[in-house]
Amino acid sequence: MAVKRSAFSRSKVTKSLILLGMLSLIYLIEFFPVIKKLLGSTFLFSYIFIPALWLVAAFTAWYFPRSRPIARRKYLNILNLTAFVCALIFIILLAAGGLIDGFGKSPYSFTPLGIVFNAIMFGSALLGTELIRANLINNHAVRRPFFIIIIVSLILTFIDIPFANYLKLQNPLDGVNLAGNSLLPVFSEQLMASYLAYLGGPVTSLIYKGTLEVFRRFCPILPNLGWITKTLIGTFIPFFSLIIVQNIYLYESREVKRIGRKKEGTLGWIITSVLAVIIVWFAVGLFPIYPQIIATGSMEPKIMPGDVILVKKIQEQEVNVGDIINFHLEQVSVTHRIVAIENQKGGKRLFRTKGDNNSSVDSQLVDPQQIKGKVFQVIPKIGWPTLYLRSRGDPDTANVEI
Repeated sequence: MAVKRSAFSRSKVTKSLILLGMLSLIYLIEFFPVIKKLLGSTFLFSYIFIPALWLVAAFTAWYFPRSRPIARRKYLNILNLTAFVCALIFIILLAAGGLIDGFGKSPYSFTPLGIVFNAIMFGSALLGTELIRANLINNHAVRRPFFIIIIVSLILTFIDIPFANYLKLQNPLDGVNLAGNSLLPVFSEQLMASYLAYLGGPVTSLIYKGTLEVFRRFCPILPNLGWITKTLIGTFIPFFSLIIVQNIYLYESREVKRIGRKKEGTLGWIITSVLAVIIVWFAVGLFPIYPQIIATGSMEPKIMPGDVILVKKIQEQEVNVGDIINFHLEQVSVTHRIVAIENQKGGKRLFRTKGDNNSSVDSQLVDPQQIKGKVFQVIPKIGWPTLYLRSRGDPDTANVEI
């Protein structure tokens, strides 16, 4: 019996490696243009060759034996419905973000042939990805489900982002932009889909991912989200949806043993804790970029009260006249523009600052050690709720920016 079980485990590992190899091969072919040049046709490459590879991968994943998902059949309907509702909520919130940041035209063709070819291209990739996801997770998630879910999600996150995006990384700011625009939102969405595949199999994850992809591919007007809005909505909504799905499943499957509930709840606590740590680190400035809420009008009209600024940590030599800097002044955080640089004896530089809306320059020169960073992005109005809560709780702390 032990020999048979060991052989079966080796067989599962071998087949999983084959599926991972197929994913890697498609990624390399799709994002490196060698095959495209050999075919000599973008149309053949994008709409025939790549979809054919995905269909082969999908058939292979379907043909290979796989373990059943954890949920019993009688719970699949509620899981599928919940997956669909979570995807709809995600879409609604993306549209709400578009009301703030604006909308743009879809990059996809909406001619009859364009719709057909687009459906072939994204449908084959979606089918192949979800069948492979379910096969990998359900075959290996018996003992360490959350570890396998996270690993599979990380792999699918990596292959979902063009390789050229990684090659563009030249400085910490590029890394922050890639993380906010792509890595965090994509990983969050992949984690949600992986958990759905763990519970209900490929159909459940297909419903979730398919609903989102139909919106992205076939809606002529799409939200044109700024990177901070995209990061917040794209990262947090799938995470919260995952916790909702988890709680609904546990509520519906009441015969699940208490210990089973405890194990299932571990994932939610891990995710919540990691998110909380990331948010706190970002807010207190441990990352190269940190947010700051503006409470006064000294920098109008460039920066209005209630706006959130994103500040990048910089070296003294990177500061120039005209830059808007964030600096400490006694117990107050100030955001003003540099209007002059005064050289002191010994080569030390001090900075003269002024609020754009102030009639005179600031009375004190700014020492380089006081500078926290340089403002590179202004996000309008999203800090108003925080200002309101501050003014309600302690009027003296309402104007932390001058």
